[in-house]
Amino acid sequence: MLKFLNSIGLTLGLASLAFTASAEQFPDPNQPIKIVVPYTAGGSSDFVARTLANKLGMVMKHSVVVENKPGGSTVIGGDFVARSKPDGHTLFLIGELTNGALPALNKSLPYDPVTAFSGITNLVESPLVIVVPSDFPVKTLKEFVAYAKANPGKINYGSAGQGNTLHLAGAKFAGATNIDMVHVPYKGASQALIDLIGGRIQVMFDLPQTPLPQIRDGRLRALAVTSRKRLDFLPDVPTVAEAGFPNYEFTTRIGIAAPAKTPDTVRARLEADMKKVLADPEVAKSLAEKAMYVSSTASPAAYDRDLRLAVDTVTKLLRDAGVQPQ
Repeated sequence: MLKFLNSIGLTLGLASLAFTASAEQFPDPNQPIKIVVPYTAGGSSDFVARTLANKLGMVMKHSVVVENKPGGSTVIGGDFVARSKPDGHTLFLIGELTNGALPALNKSLPYDPVTAFSGITNLVESPLVIVVPSDFPVKTLKEFVAYAKANPGKINYGSAGQGNTLHLAGAKFAGATNIDMVHVPYKGASQALIDLIGGRIQVMFDLPQTPLPQIRDGRLRALAVTSRKRLDFLPDVPTVAEAGFPNYEFTTRIGIAAPAKTPDTVRARLEADMKKVLADPEVAKSLAEKAMYVSSTASPAAYDRDLRLAVDTVTKLLRDAGVQPQ
C-alpha cells in the first residue's frame, strides 16, 4: 500500500514538474503568439494590436502576429479565442464595453463573454468627442441639451452599431441629461460620419481621430470631449464637465485577454512584458497621437474583475435605453 501511495505521489510530482516546466518554457519557440483582432484591418483596435505586436515581439524575442477575424459584433473573433488552447499563444484584443454588451444584445452566444477568457491587462483608454454639423443651430453643449429638450425625439445620433461604444456613450449622455435622442446604428463609424456631415443625423459621440479632419476644416463642430482633461490636439474644445455637465464622463478601453484556464504563470509573463511595451515612450506617443492613452490594470485578476463589472454596467445602460436581446 505504501509503495502504491509513493507511486501516486511520484506520478503527481512528475506531472506538476512537467506543468511548471511547460509554463517556464513559454513561449514555445515553434509557434508564434497570435493577437486576434475582432475587426477588419486599419481601424483603431487594429492599430493598437499592431503597435503592441511589433514591440512585444522585440521584448519577448519571439514572433508576435496579428490576425483579423471580424464579424458578428466581435463574436467571431471571440469564439475563435475562447475555443483556442489556453497556453498563451492565442490572445484576444478585447474592448471592455463592447464585450460587456454582448449578453444584453444576444439571447444566445457560443461562449460566455466573461468566463471564456482569462484577463491579462488593459492597454489603453480613449475619450470620445461630441460633434455636430457646423450648420446645426448650437455652439455649446448646453445649447445642444436645451435644443434637444425643446425638440424631443428629433435628434438622431449615429453609431457603429447596436451596443457599440459610440451607442453606449450617446445612451449614457441621454440618460444623464434627461434628453430624448433616437439612436441610428450604422455598419461603421465612417458611414455614420458621412450622414452627420450631410445633416441626416444631428450628432455623434465618436473617437476623436475619426472626425478630426472635418473638425479642422470646419464641416463639423466639436462641442466637448468626454474625458477629464482636454485633448492636446483639440485644445479649444472643453471637457463635458467644463461645458456644464460634471456628472458625465465616458472613456472606452481596449485590453488583452487569453482563453480561460491559461496558467497564471503564463498570464504573469504576458502581463509583465506587455507593461514593458506600454512603458516605452515611443509607444505611448504613437498611441496618444490617436487619442489613445496608456492605462494598464494592476493585475490580471483586477482585469478579470473589470470585465465582469462591464457586463453589469452595460447591461443596465442598455436596458434603461430600452434595448432588448435579439
